[in-house]
Amino acid sequence: MDEVAFPVLGSAFVLSIILPLGALVAKLALLGVERSGRRGAVAWLPLRYFLVVSSSAVPLAWFFSAGVHQAESGRGALACLLGHSRAERCLEPFLFSALLGCIVLALWLRICTRRTLTRQSASPLALLQKERIERLLGEDAKLRRLKGRIVVTDGPLFTLCVEGFFRPQVVVGARFAEGLAVSLLRSALAHEQEHIRSYDPLRYALLDLALAVNPLGMRLIGGHVARFKTARELECDREAVLHGAEPLSLAEAIVRAARPSPAGVVSLSTDETAILKLRVGLLLAFAERAPQRSVASKLAITPLGFLILLGAVLLPHETDSTGLDAIHATAEYTLAYFQP
Repeated sequence: MDEVAFPVLGSAFVLSIILPLGALVAKLALLGVERSGRRGAVAWLPLRYFLVVSSSAVPLAWFFSAGVHQAESGRGALACLLGHSRAERCLEPFLFSALLGCIVLALWLRICTRRTLTRQSASPLALLQKERIERLLGEDAKLRRLKGRIVVTDGPLFTLCVEGFFRPQVVVGARFAEGLAVSLLRSALAHEQEHIRSYDPLRYALLDLALAVNPLGMRLIGGHVARFKTARELECDREAVLHGAEPLSLAEAIVRAARPSPAGVVSLSTDETAILKLRVGLLLAFAERAPQRSVASKLAITPLGFLILLGAVLLPHETDSTGLDAIHATAEYTLAYFQP
């Protein structure tokens, strides 16, 4: 029992205390960012995404790396990464890191298995609409990214969405497509292409993972996540118009798509009337005055995020791991307190 106290209790402390504290810090930062972005809902979108994801990813990366480092002989970062032949291993920190890694992996697999890809329907209507869409893609060079990525389904309430992480596909409801004029269909596909261009399905999956490992912290930042996703829809509308979509056609397609859609996918449709009005109002404004790209929305946060995550992994190898020692001691004291 003593050998598993630190791995189990230590992981529980990280998930129930450290990650919620990270969410609290992220919430304070998000409040500051949102107040500074009063000029538009899409302001500082990459930074807002980074704050939410890093509130879980950075602490987990640090504790995982610190556990691996404590299981070794205390050598430098390069030696820890490239060779272990002479390292002296301590079982408890290794089990702690392994348990944290298994928890994250299990949650990731759960998210992946919940998002099964829709198959192409073989009904005459579905095949007819797919042929129509493929012909449209061949005629419009601005939609070339969608070639070979169209799936048409007979789902009665299915409208339009993006599925898949690494090679996303656009799933279109056959009845929905049948009721759209060419201009409306082209604009709707342009919106979905922006989700693919920005890797939104994968980014949303990582966002969901960051919240899944931090259910207590989700109560603090859940509202900010919802606002982020709304802002992403607004930004995709803006980018679609900038790449040639007709604002009024896209607005009408959004209104027609405002019906229930499959859960857990990046979707054009929305059930929230306020968001629907906001998107349509913005597109009506774009019809009168062409939109411009937000400078803040083009911030290159992704490379910075990878550097910070790499720093969190390497830092315990170059400094001490006092935080992990405190978690270790707390776990041991907790177990001793409950033992007779």
